[in-house]
Amino acid sequence: MEKPIQSPFEQAPNPHLRCVILEATADPDLHRWLYQLAPDGIPQWAPLFLDTPYHSLADQGPALIMSNTSDQWSDYANALLSQSDAGCILYLESAQHWQAAIEHCQSLLSVRTEERPDQLMRFFEPRWLEPLLMALSEGEKRAFLGPFSGLAWRNELGWRYTERNQPWDGTVQEPGWLWLGQQRRQEMEKARLRLMAAEMAEGYRSVIDSSPAEEFVFTQLSNAYAAGVTQKAQYERWLRLTLSQGTQFWQSKPVNSILARQDLAISTKLDELESLSS
Repeated sequence: MEKPIQSPFEQAPNPHLRCVILEATADPDLHRWLYQLAPDGIPQWAPLFLDTPYHSLADQGPALIMSNTSDQWSDYANALLSQSDAGCILYLESAQHWQAAIEHCQSLLSVRTEERPDQLMRFFEPRWLEPLLMALSEGEKRAFLGPFSGLAWRNELGWRYTERNQPWDGTVQEPGWLWLGQQRRQEMEKARLRLMAAEMAEGYRSVIDSSPAEEFVFTQLSNAYAAGVTQKAQYERWLRLTLSQGTQFWQSKPVNSILARQDLAISTKLDELESLSS
């Protein structure tokens, strides 16, 4: 079960070895910091794209770093995870499982879809971790965690945590083992809307008459999704239109005419809708 926690850098939710996944695209100097801030030389780490079809991008890809102490490196990782969607934190029961941990993370770098058998996936993306976990069965969730006993990430609701509910059976999955078909992606999008609704409800609670506010916002965001909205900022613009024009604003003829236009991007459609309401 996903649950809120304090920063895992301040109060660890798990007694096991802390491992951090950070993506170099969040900081081009990541590898330099790996060497410079390690207290005793080079930390135990591995570029996850190495020995995969993405090996040519290893310097720009994610790295798995064992970081179980309070030091400058942990401060750096904490700052990077707090200000960007750079990665997540995993907990390893034993350093003896380090190689299995690397191989497990590499197995999640690609997923199977209707379109491709090897679709690259940023499985450590904190904005999508909770929606993905909510869409998995209990068996798939255990397989997703693999040798890691717990997982922490930061999203709109703050730091979150989940843990493995059974001992690891020692299995390391093959790359591309996870199926991420269209139906599951839709389930993930709905779960993502739930998270955004909880966050936006808190920010707009004073102007929302309905109760519970989270359900009201979720309904409006679901309408926006059906209309083709995909970005968080666009969802908030739709919510603002709802609050100013009423929950049925999108069913009027002028609005339907704008939404039906195939020559306009959704951001332009929202511009038009906002012009109508001004």
